[in-house]
Amino acid sequence: MSHYYTSTFKITLIFPLLFFLGGCLGTKEIQSEVYITALGIDYSNDVYHLYFQAFGFTNVAGSDPSIASEPAPIVVGHGEGETIQGAIDDIEKNSVNPLYYGHIQTFFISKNILDGHLDEFFDFFSRDYYLRYNTLAYGYEDDIKEIMNVHGLFYKPPILTFPYDPNEQLFFNSFISTSTVQDMIKRYYEPVGSIMVPTIKISEDYWMEDNKSKNILKISGAYFLSRQKFNGWIKEEELSGLDWFNKDFNNMKLSIKDQSVSMFIDNLDYDIEIVGDTIPKYILNLDVKASIRENPKNIEIKTIEKDVKKIISAQFQSTFMKGLEIDSDIFNLSEKAYRFRSQSWTVDKLNTITENSIEKLNINVFIKDKGAIK
Repeated sequence: MSHYYTSTFKITLIFPLLFFLGGCLGTKEIQSEVYITALGIDYSNDVYHLYFQAFGFTNVAGSDPSIASEPAPIVVGHGEGETIQGAIDDIEKNSVNPLYYGHIQTFFISKNILDGHLDEFFDFFSRDYYLRYNTLAYGYEDDIKEIMNVHGLFYKPPILTFPYDPNEQLFFNSFISTSTVQDMIKRYYEPVGSIMVPTIKISEDYWMEDNKSKNILKISGAYFLSRQKFNGWIKEEELSGLDWFNKDFNNMKLSIKDQSVSMFIDNLDYDIEIVGDTIPKYILNLDVKASIRENPKNIEIKTIEKDVKKIISAQFQSTFMKGLEIDSDIFNLSEKAYRFRSQSWTVDKLNTITENSIEKLNINVFIKDKGAIK
């Protein structure tokens, strides 16, 4: 009798569990979906072109994707349509596996989109449930299919390379404040200031892998927009003045080549004073603290500090003037005046940025030490 009740109890206990297990029957295995990690978007010949960079898990299941013995496969899809959603529908109709958009980390946006079609892009973005506002955004001019087919060093897949996780790679390129879609939307409709969208290019000048030139992705410069209008592009080396007025500053190196001096910039602090009567003008106060890494000629500290001031002033002036050439307030000085003294001037006056807008640039440089010796 007891054996009968025990068997009945086991059957009764197991039977309800079948309903819970049955609820998993409709779920998809991780290998059955195509995980989109980046989207490239362009507009040409009156149609939108979307490029889908995909990453599959079949080759890394149960392994560490950061370590590979051979290049991870890269899949790039292309769809086109009269609308952005039409381009998505086009690629979905021709996809072997379902596409999943929840892992998109990066947008590559062409100049053609930035120059006249951002409204449509933002509208599409706001309607898609899976797209996140903190998605990184880059501009591009090279062939987007080539950009999306660049592997990382040591056979790493693209999701472990610079455009997806730029923090470490940009540690010593602090002027490039990474831009997100949220940053773009927030500034796009502002009546003052500018949007900076870093641009990506392919370079083969720095690394070799397996004794062959290795393509990498690097920052080539930045596109600038203001007041819902595309202004132009400035190359990387002409943007060095932004180093010194970057709230996202981490760390950077500076060399005084004629003196063979190399140093770390340890800390930056600055404030902007708003002055002027008929139009706003600005006094910029900058404090820089640095540590010497190398000084083989034993140059005096006071001399080094003067040289650093000259370098900072020259870089700022050069970058500021480059911004004026494309009608861009790339230091966003007008935004400061708009936030704190908007009643003093009209929007047109606030946007009047000229070479005379800088009343004064005060630079204070302090060398903390002469460099540590082991």
